[in-house]
Amino acid sequence: MRFVHTSDWHLGKIFFGKKILEEQKKFFENSFFPLLKDIKPDLLVVTGDLVDKPVPDYETLKILEEILRQLFEFKIPTYIILGNHDSKRISLYKDFLKTFNLIIEDTLTYFFNPLEFKSYQSEKFYFYLFPYTSFFELKEWVERIYKDSFKKIFTSKPQISFKDLLFFLFSKLTLKKPAVFLGHFAVEKSIFSGEEEALKWIGGEEVFPVFLLKDFDLVFLGHLHRLQKVDHFIYYSGSIMPYSFEEASYKKGVWFIEVKNSQILKAEEIFLDSPLQLKVIRGYFRELLSHSKETAYVKVILKDSTPVYNPFERLKVNFPNLIALEYENLSENVSTDMDSFLTLEDMFKEKEKIDLNEETLFVNFYKMVEGKDIDSKTLETFKKYMADFKERLEQRR
Repeated sequence: MRFVHTSDWHLGKIFFGKKILEEQKKFFENSFFPLLKDIKPDLLVVTGDLVDKPVPDYETLKILEEILRQLFEFKIPTYIILGNHDSKRISLYKDFLKTFNLIIEDTLTYFFNPLEFKSYQSEKFYFYLFPYTSFFELKEWVERIYKDSFKKIFTSKPQISFKDLLFFLFSKLTLKKPAVFLGHFAVEKSIFSGEEEALKWIGGEEVFPVFLLKDFDLVFLGHLHRLQKVDHFIYYSGSIMPYSFEEASYKKGVWFIEVKNSQILKAEEIFLDSPLQLKVIRGYFRELLSHSKETAYVKVILKDSTPVYNPFERLKVNFPNLIALEYENLSENVSTDMDSFLTLEDMFKEKEKIDLNEETLFVNFYKMVEGKDIDSKTLETFKKYMADFKERLEQRR
């Protein structure tokens, strides 16, 4: 049995104001599908966060449709669960897609009644699908399935946490073997990259112990964006490309798992090229002015201890895709000039030193975004609407 595990596509993601759908499309066309064509896995598993927004736009849905269509044409059976970024819009046609061996699951149906998958060599596996579930959804499921025992255990408990429900649920399972688990959450010992969305579970208990999954033979998880293995049987494939500068140095890819007689014969990380190239470059401003031209998306960290005049625009000559800039160790006692500020956050830090009336804020915000001084027509329009706003505000009072 040969598995390929991928996760956290985040189709339609906006990275520092830029929609990277084209880069994502290139990843599937140039890296992902050629790999599947070469490996010919028995099963593809996708553990959540197919899209980045719960209500994806038309272009994002079209890319998702193309991906599903390609999987059907390759005749690769696929098990997909939803993640915390997805919504049930993604699984709207799940009953129809099931006829093409494309399972998209948004409920716990296949957790209580696992999917049986038989490889072409007649080796059976039982898949327990656990898509991202809110506290109230999980409580409703547990209470309905285990009504009597649920009341017996939880009636006297003043407050029930997500972890309580999860522990209760897993304790009730009688697994069919070999058992494979698909889920979308974080477990202890796993490595966070910092960009993951916090799971919105009651109590904020978002990291679960590994022993919760100890009875499964194989576990594929989504949510964490770093490709990694936890213990000897839990796999995170991570995101398909770097979605934060913290991930700039991480290799991205998929897991290729080969199993025979319930034993893992091979667990191989297959790294795939990402069309979205990110780099973090540190240095002093004067040194960076002579840096060779860099086409990747760049975050510059200046080592200068004093502010540099208009560094963003001046560095764009060598870094045309510069999208973030910060100081590594800016002195707090230095006298600064307004034009040296990069962000509104910097401006508010200096609120005791500068005039922060609406016009000043807007003028500097405009320069920060557009990279040039504001023209008189735009400024007059702003003043007009600001005066109108203040008048309406006064009338309400």
